[in-house]
Amino acid sequence: MPLDPKVKKLLESGFSIPIGKASVEEVRKIFRDLASSAPKVDVGNVEDIRIPGSETNIRARIYYPKNKGPYGILVYFHGGGFVIGDIESYDPLCRMITNACNCVVASIDYRLAPEHKFPAAIIDSYDATKWIYENSDRFDGKMGVAIGGDSAGGNITAVIALLSRGKMNLKYQILIYPAVGFDSVSKSMIEYSDGFFLTREHIEWFGSQYLRSPTDVLDPRFSPILSDLSNLPPALIITAEYDPLRDQGEAYANKLLQAGVPVTSVRFNNVIHGFLSFFPLIEQGKDAIGLIGVTLRKVFYNSF
Repeated sequence: MPLDPKVKKLLESGFSIPIGKASVEEVRKIFRDLASSAPKVDVGNVEDIRIPGSETNIRARIYYPKNKGPYGILVYFHGGGFVIGDIESYDPLCRMITNACNCVVASIDYRLAPEHKFPAAIIDSYDATKWIYENSDRFDGKMGVAIGGDSAGGNITAVIALLSRGKMNLKYQILIYPAVGFDSVSKSMIEYSDGFFLTREHIEWFGSQYLRSPTDVLDPRFSPILSDLSNLPPALIITAEYDPLRDQGEAYANKLLQAGVPVTSVRFNNVIHGFLSFFPLIEQGKDAIGLIGVTLRKVFYNSF
């Protein structure tokens, strides 16, 4: 299907982030300034906390809906290739998700590469999830805990679901255009390798910053698609038509399904990687947030 005219106009405007072309700090600042400039809708309350982790104290931002609890809790892991992104960048999106889901959202500021290589992001994300799970009453979170994230955060979500198996009764996992392993040959990776916001060159650069060595791609904590996927929480997997990561996200959905995990896999046509964060400009971004909302309201409260 053709690109959405608004997406096409955005790409033709020269819109890009100089990933791999400028210093890491400069790229982080550009991304933060761009992402955090989106409209910030009102929520019930916002609280910044520090979570005691096994290797460091982990910053997190807790968003409460406007209604009274008890609540479900979504632990959210931001995107950015494990190198860029933070809770400030994702503040507008997490506010939207909070209102859509009518639940508490805990946005996790895991450590970034290259200062903190793999598996630092996984360690922080697991520690944060475990702490929130064990302290859910603090947030009036009596309706259960789900996990979710986009892009690199989708990768983290898949890995945390695996690491939590048999240890935490997580209710759901939401993977938004996730990276789930090494891919150089899929149709989407070849066809959309350049010119559609996220490029193959970007993906390779992120990998070189995050991984300690090429052998890390065989570690299930980076490539969850290599794992046995049985007995995992039900999943919603969202992909984008013009995204090099599209095919691996859909392959992961199929593998979950074959392992007996209930899966809803939805491809949004006409759009590119990152489209949820473009919700002020692209209608499909709002639609995907709405889909997440409907899904988690059903999971947590059995309501629509």
